[in-house]
Amino acid sequence: MNGKGWLAATCLIAGIPLAAYGLAGGGALPAVAGLALLLAFWFLASRWIAQAGKPATPIKPAANAAWAMRDQAPAPSAAPASGGAETDGGAPRRGSE
Repeated sequence: MNGKGWLAATCLIAGIPLAAYGLAGGGALPAVAGLALLLAFWFLASRWIAQAGKPATPIKPAANAAWAMRDQAPAPSAAPASGGAETDGGAPRRGSE
């Protein structure tokens, strides 16, 4: 665990009893300090969760991005047509027919 993890754990462990004591009648100062520690814990935890979703290595853009080629016609395919799959008795298929 790194330093931020230890700090977050310390804020949580110290903040809960301090806030509980202050809110149960011990005084306003311990309550405010405990709640501030709990807010610090939630801040550090949310930063950790946001960082966990990011990839470790940056994502490289494609060499030939499709958006840059949107004005170009598609390259002719060398694959043969699929025979009778696109026609029905010589007539081309349309929609749901």
